[in-house]
Amino acid sequence: MKQLTAKMQESSWPTNCPETLYDICLEYCSLNLDKTVCHKSIDGQLVLKSEVFLPLHVSDALLSQLHPVGRKYLPLLASSAAINFRHINLKSITDLTDVELQSVLAHHPTDLRISSEKLTKDSLNLISSESHNLQTLHIVKCDNIFSERSRSKRRSWKEKFRKDPANRGAGSRFRFHCPKARYVVLHGIQFDVGENLCSVLSDLKLLTRLDLSESTVTMQDLHTALAQLQKLQILSLHSVKLEPSLRDAFEAIAQVKSLRFVIKSFS
Repeated sequence: MKQLTAKMQESSWPTNCPETLYDICLEYCSLNLDKTVCHKSIDGQLVLKSEVFLPLHVSDALLSQLHPVGRKYLPLLASSAAINFRHINLKSITDLTDVELQSVLAHHPTDLRISSEKLTKDSLNLISSESHNLQTLHIVKCDNIFSERSRSKRRSWKEKFRKDPANRGAGSRFRFHCPKARYVVLHGIQFDVGENLCSVLSDLKLLTRLDLSESTVTMQDLHTALAQLQKLQILSLHSVKLEPSLRDAFEAIAQVKSLRFVIKSFS
């Protein structure tokens, strides 16, 4: 009996073990997707199993185990009904397309982070129309979303929004809808003349944190945009040229009475 008790004590879960059974299972699933939630197609691509369903908190935890999320993991996001994600970071997929982004937005994420040169102006339309839950949005080095280069033969994104039923009655003014957004990053964006910053930020009334680092922003746009963000508390302007003068920049910033921190590097 003593020997059996001793063996049971040796095989029991260590009291100081940093990992729980939940953590171990998640790690196993992430390392063996083709044996758990996916199977491999003939060409070796991961395909989500039709019988798989995961609770929301498990889905997000599994995706965090796969960070950074590369292209080979996109099939996990193929069915928002089976596996639904709220925190989606796709910044490592630098060739993400509009069609793929549309599938991702079907999850109605609360946190979305993207960085792709393949995304066009259509992406802004998609994000706006599926932004019901979005609280954090990172758009990093996605110049084509705001640039004339992605216009080609398509209608401009402003024209699309004017014809969108959700935007009727707004006149000729473009309105980007993201009603719950509190943290927005527009990093490394070259804003074209006429496709300005205030057009994107004007309706983000709950915004408390804004990061425009390494973006090209005119002083007029900065002044107009900040005038509408009266709940803003943190503003990041790393490597943003504040021209024509610092005085103008300070006047633009000073109009936001709720502002607590301004992060700016001076060279």
